[in-house]
Amino acid sequence: MSDRRTELFVSPDKSRFGRVALAIVPAVIVPGMSMVRMLAGGRGTSEGLGPMAVPAAVALVALPFLWYVAYAVLHTLNTYVALVDGAVLVRNWARRLTVIEGPGFVARTHVKSSGIADAVLVVGDDRAAVMLNPRQWREDELDEVWRKAALPQQFGGTPTPRELRKRYPTIRIPLYIRHPGIVYTFWTILVILYIAVVVNVFARI
Repeated sequence: MSDRRTELFVSPDKSRFGRVALAIVPAVIVPGMSMVRMLAGGRGTSEGLGPMAVPAAVALVALPFLWYVAYAVLHTLNTYVALVDGAVLVRNWARRLTVIEGPGFVARTHVKSSGIADAVLVVGDDRAAVMLNPRQWREDELDEVWRKAALPQQFGGTPTPRELRKRYPTIRIPLYIRHPGIVYTFWTILVILYIAVVVNVFARI
């Protein structure tokens, strides 16, 4: 954007990830201690890990935490909303840039996903549209962008993901909104496999 005039630049709310992390830490202390005792003593025919239970429990917690840190970095450093020469630029965590040159709009929409309405912002024009998660941003900063860009705000109703895609053909809808059952099942299986692998690795050390 160095060759264009940036009128306003907004980054995601970085403190949101810190608040989530601080809320998670107290919640995992008691389960973590129970997990250490279970890994150390074993159950049924399992002999347990003994002293190796402590590093095994640390590994179980540390690796997902590092994944969360990577997720937070990508979703804060790579993402922005900017007003540049009268056009609204939206870049997502994967550095995909969407340019809204107008006449554009901002639609506050609740997406029906398996009976759960997920609030999102849809920003677009006749050529392109992009979805924003309002919980990742400071609302007053985004409102300043929409105001300066003269984007009218409207209520987008409560469409299903299919209806939303039909309304905005270029929009990318996250998989957890389109197929939440598949996503939750995948993560459940992945967590079970992850725990099994870590425990078996430490059992062989």
